[in-house]
Amino acid sequence: MKNSQRVMVNIIEEICNEEKILCERFSYDWIFRLTKNGKTAHIFGYQFENNSATAQLICTDKCASSEILRSKGIPAVEHYFFISPDDLHYIGLEGNWPRMLDLLKKYGKLVCKPNEGTGGIDVFQVSSAVELELAVNSIFAHSRSLALSPFLPIEQEYRVILLNDQVKLVFSKTIQSLIGDGRSSFKQLLLQQKPSLLETVPTGEFSEDLLNKIPKSGEKIPLNWKHNLGQGAQPEIVADPSLVAQLSDLALRAAEAVSVRFASVDIIRTGGEFKVLEINSGIMMESFARMNLQNYQLAKSIYKEALTALFA
Repeated sequence: MKNSQRVMVNIIEEICNEEKILCERFSYDWIFRLTKNGKTAHIFGYQFENNSATAQLICTDKCASSEILRSKGIPAVEHYFFISPDDLHYIGLEGNWPRMLDLLKKYGKLVCKPNEGTGGIDVFQVSSAVELELAVNSIFAHSRSLALSPFLPIEQEYRVILLNDQVKLVFSKTIQSLIGDGRSSFKQLLLQQKPSLLETVPTGEFSEDLLNKIPKSGEKIPLNWKHNLGQGAQPEIVADPSLVAQLSDLALRAAEAVSVRFASVDIIRTGGEFKVLEINSGIMMESFARMNLQNYQLAKSIYKEALTALFA
């Protein structure tokens, strides 16, 4: 997707027209310079000046934010930091492999991902030394650091968007599934029921055995194990007041711990408990806003409040 095709580009232009904000665009619509009443603010990608540079860096670093949250007694998924072999001299370690194997032995199954990655890209599930080595080599080919975390069975994942100590939106991220008919293979069901998902979840993500498997009639088969909206998960606004209250409390505590003002906090429910998966200081609502006009207007209202706060 070209930068100019981002929903956010349209939203920022609309807000600037409505609020009489001078909007200048740079770097193929990746950077905005906004000016009003003698004040200037910038948007870089999905990062707003509502947050300090330090808060942004902490949120971007999965291992750092996980460590800080857990030091405050906030339930969070453990992320263990590993730097590329070329840069090991910066932290005084002789190698990564023994520690990686210890974690694999301890947890049995790990998630391996770039420490500063987004969108579920280059995120691997590994349960053997060979799978771990392949994942590590793939990530270090273009990332300076990676994070290992225990693989946890996720019952549901949620996103809480907050601004200035107030929760603005809470929605679930639900993985889409196929329903077996007892006759068709997984691949045939995919083509019949969810052909559009082939664009975001290519068949290369699935094993040959799974593609050829014929599920039982009524059997539910998840299309992914990652809850990323950009990979087919569906957002649904949470309406249950009790659930909203629980998620909001945890998200606000997490945001306070890292001193972030405008953020989205991803929370998982695993084993009946809530844990913070990660905090994002870049507020991306592309997939959410594309769902329908109501979602678009809701996303726009949140961005508008964040922008007007910069010129208050």
